[in-house]
Amino acid sequence: MELTILGGAGEHGRSSYLLQQGEQSLLLDYGVKKEGDGQYPITPDIDEMVASLQTVFLSHAHEDHCIALPLLYKHGYTGEVWTTRATVGQLPAYFEAWKRYTDHRSAIRPYDDEDQQRIQFRYLEDIVPPGSWSPLLPHLDVCWGRAGHLPGSIWLALCWHDKYIFFSGDYTSESQLLAADRPLHQTRLISKTQTIPGIIPDLDIAIIDAAYGVDPDHQDNKLTQLKRHIDETLRQQGAVMLPVPVYGRGQELILWASEEYPDTPLLVEAGLLNNLRSFTTDTYWLHAQACARIERLLQHPYLYVMDDEQSRNELPAQYTSFILFTDDGMMQSVKAQQHYERIAHNEHNAVIFTGHLAHGCFGRRLLLDTEREGCKVYYVRYKVHQGLPDVRRMLLDLKSPPALLVHATKSRTDGLALRLEQEGFHRIHSLLPQDKIQF
Repeated sequence: MELTILGGAGEHGRSSYLLQQGEQSLLLDYGVKKEGDGQYPITPDIDEMVASLQTVFLSHAHEDHCIALPLLYKHGYTGEVWTTRATVGQLPAYFEAWKRYTDHRSAIRPYDDEDQQRIQFRYLEDIVPPGSWSPLLPHLDVCWGRAGHLPGSIWLALCWHDKYIFFSGDYTSESQLLAADRPLHQTRLISKTQTIPGIIPDLDIAIIDAAYGVDPDHQDNKLTQLKRHIDETLRQQGAVMLPVPVYGRGQELILWASEEYPDTPLLVEAGLLNNLRSFTTDTYWLHAQACARIERLLQHPYLYVMDDEQSRNELPAQYTSFILFTDDGMMQSVKAQQHYERIAHNEHNAVIFTGHLAHGCFGRRLLLDTEREGCKVYYVRYKVHQGLPDVRRMLLDLKSPPALLVHATKSRTDGLALRLEQEGFHRIHSLLPQDKIQF
């Protein structure tokens, strides 16, 4: 069997991994990379690949995992994409955001709206409950679990032609809102005499989210750093702006801020709150107390919802020191940049980025501009992926299989692979798009 990297290893973006056995193939994700006019998976002979596809799996709704899917249908794919209902419910917002991004750059999308509408989704939860194995196709059994990254986000374990493959998707066990199922080997040893019963046998290959490289921090460390910057800004009667994506860490950070700063005005884009409310429609993806915490947030006495241009321009006069959440993590949109202009010229104010900033985006340029005057600009990563301790634990939980580390630049991945090898792990791969692994 052969694994070909179409994107996602040695880079941040366009997650896509092709498994081939003879004349048949499976595809794990098919996303894009938000740089320039948009980069799509490297698929030299897409017609040949599509002709061999038995099926496609989608781990979650983020654009770097899903947006290229219509391209498969443009080239003749008539099969299904297996994912979860929650993921499919989020996809329209991401496809629309990608359309705005490419239209703004006058970039050509290599597929039409009709191709997007041709996607045939099937729901894994209709076929097999999480944590169980079930046949899906001839010679293909599947098992899945919650990945803690988004509502609907999953990890996958496949048995295909007697080979066992694990794909973590984007995984975190440290979400404040979202539950994650820990993928465990059938005989996970926790002491010399005790094991935790698991569901995953010896693996032939594991594709593991390692976006943060050798970063040793846990989420509590990140939140302590974030709080330090916010506290300092609020002490000076300044305003804090947090640009966040439409789904995911944005909702978590709003919830955290509402509990950490109960007497501070929270100015929040309506879309972010609407998406937070949508989390509660399927509580399976949430921690036990998440719904109660969300309800308390919605009753926050100083919550100001920005749902149109007028509400953004006419902020209450008493709101001079506040925390503002705008729904664009890279600040590419006009709306986000207008928010920035309102606070940019006061040195007591601050913008804090908490996630990936693509090369060339407004947020990255702002962060790297050492000549800029006015408000402070900070970067504090909020964890929605895995760093060193998380990857280490996942490898141990899976009984140290051959592993491909993904979702980070080659240099960052090389550093993590070296560190893991020094710790005694073997068969750790740090590769690039178009590279292959045979197993």
